[in-house]
Amino acid sequence: MSVSFLVEAHDMPNDNVAMAAEVEEVMTPDPVKIEPLELHDMINGLASWYGADFHGRRTASGRRYNMNELTAAHKSLPFGTLIRVVNEKTGHAVVVEVTDRGPFIKRRVIDLSKAAAQKIGVSVSPVDLEGLTPEQVSRFYASNDSAVIGITSDMSIVVFPNNTLTDFREADSYSKAVASLKAGEVVVVKTSEKGKPSYAIARIAQPDELAYVFQ
Repeated sequence: MSVSFLVEAHDMPNDNVAMAAEVEEVMTPDPVKIEPLELHDMINGLASWYGADFHGRRTASGRRYNMNELTAAHKSLPFGTLIRVVNEKTGHAVVVEVTDRGPFIKRRVIDLSKAAAQKIGVSVSPVDLEGLTPEQVSRFYASNDSAVIGITSDMSIVVFPNNTLTDFREADSYSKAVASLKAGEVVVVKTSEKGKPSYAIARIAQPDELAYVFQ
């Protein structure tokens, strides 16, 4: 859409006629084009959890297991993958980071940390899963320079236009970022030079301008 204005010289003194000028055409910017974020299709099944007996032990990724962080074990997805887990019975959701391998019991598809299981009320329960691998994060940013991937406090995965976020601050890990969230903030999922996810926290400046929400 374009708008042009013309300053008319009617009834103006002759000396001021020269001051009348046509205002240059103003072009409104085109809407920001954002490529959709494709989430990894996953097999749904039963979720279980593991806790104090494994707390402090090394996981398959080399990290120490902390039952108070939002992590999970999965049989095959790359470490660093983010999985949105929804309790089929309650609809409660949590986003966890894959740091370990398992579970190795029939029909179980994911083993949650104690904190993640408590967040959605899981013991051994049916869940729906969606995954966001490090490769998918890298592909998204390769085709989008005007948007970022975010995770909201209600555990939705959202794509935000850059101009809707402000006050960025770095976070050491995904779990620490979630734990530090304040009202009106989101966890920003970024990608490093090595292709591994990194995280920040940002404030939502224009909450009505969300582009895509995956729920």
